Amino acid sequence: YLAGDVAQNARRIVDAYESYQQVRILRGPLEGVYLSFFFMMTLLILVSATWVGLYLAKRITRPVQQLAEGARAIAAGKFDHRIEPETRDEFGGLIEAFNQMAGELASSQRRLERSRSDLEQKNSESDSRRRYIETILERIATGVISVDAAGRLTTMNGAAMRLLKLDAAHLGRTIDEVFARADLAPLHPAIARGMTGRTGEHIGQVLERVDPA
Repeated sequence: YLAGDVAQNARRIVDAYESYQQVRILRGPLEGVYLSFFFMMTLLILVSATWVGLYLAKRITRPVQQLAEGARAIAAGKFDHRIEPETRDEFGGLIEAFNQMAGELASSQRRLERSRSDLEQKNSESDSRRRYIETILERIATGVISVDAAGRLTTMNGAAMRLLKLDAAHLGRTIDEVFARADLAPLHPAIARGMTGRTGEHIGQVLERVDPA
């Protein structure tokens, strides 16, 4: 005979044991469910971390790649190349600075083109004037020579060659060498003074001494 409390506790122990045995049968499936849940959570975290990493890497590498492509385009002479900024962070400011630099380079290129065009035009005009002056000097009967600052004979027309009995081989020589001849020696002081003073004051003196008639 068992007392009421002991019998009640015995029944409770039996019920608990039977419940434990029923739960023990479901232990494997429950562990599989929990493991599957944790695996899915781990996989979701890994996928999210990978996506965030790729997104952040793309935000860093894409502006750098665009800047590299823009630099190659600028190096190839495409000064009108521009990059559209996709962000407003430091990379966006860097792209804005690149676009500003490209604009300044394009403006400088246009100014250089205009300067080159103007210089070519001036050179063409200078060549035309030089040919015109040379044509005139060759057609006149007066002998004309020109001397640079170093005292070297730079130009000489045909009349001067005939009057002074010189040839093109004397071009580039100094006046000391060219006018060392006895018949040309009187011209040396006048030309030397003309190199240091006002040329117009000595042209008449040179012509007077050259003309023996």
